[in-house]
Amino acid sequence: MPPDAGETANKIAALLRAERFGTGPRAALRRMDPAHLGEPALQRVLAEYLPDSLDDRRMADWGLIIHTLALGSPDNLLGAKSFGASLAQAQYSESRLARLLQASRAQLNDLLPRACRFLVAKGESLNPSGIAHFVLAVSNANRADSARTQIARDFYRASRPAPATQTQD
Repeated sequence: MPPDAGETANKIAALLRAERFGTGPRAALRRMDPAHLGEPALQRVLAEYLPDSLDDRRMADWGLIIHTLALGSPDNLLGAKSFGASLAQAQYSESRLARLLQASRAQLNDLLPRACRFLVAKGESLNPSGIAHFVLAVSNANRADSARTQIARDFYRASRPAPATQTQD
């Protein structure tokens, strides 16, 4: 994983929001199957932002990241909330959350885009950095548990009711 994966994801999100990228390539990225990396618009983004030395696994990870970011582009990519907090705000179900967090890397190709489409439909923004860190962590068995725990922690912290404010009479 590049040490600046979050920064790279944010730069890609900025590109996807930019008019210069174009609606055709953006639509192609939304329609693409993240398991098939031959999409020219995807290769254009990979060539601009990621090193040529990416192995196939990392290229597939970034293909999924870029696909999910395209699902939120151009208007839903300015999220400052964590991925888990956005899911909680959108009232994502606990059973779906459990499936997402227990997913293997291959299952993420289906489950993560669904979750992102859900967030966009609910008007929630996607956090590019959070999505990138999650995908890259799931591909790295040593980091997967930590990423899953953080999303669950953020989900439940954002789900809890706000403490009642005390008023003085």
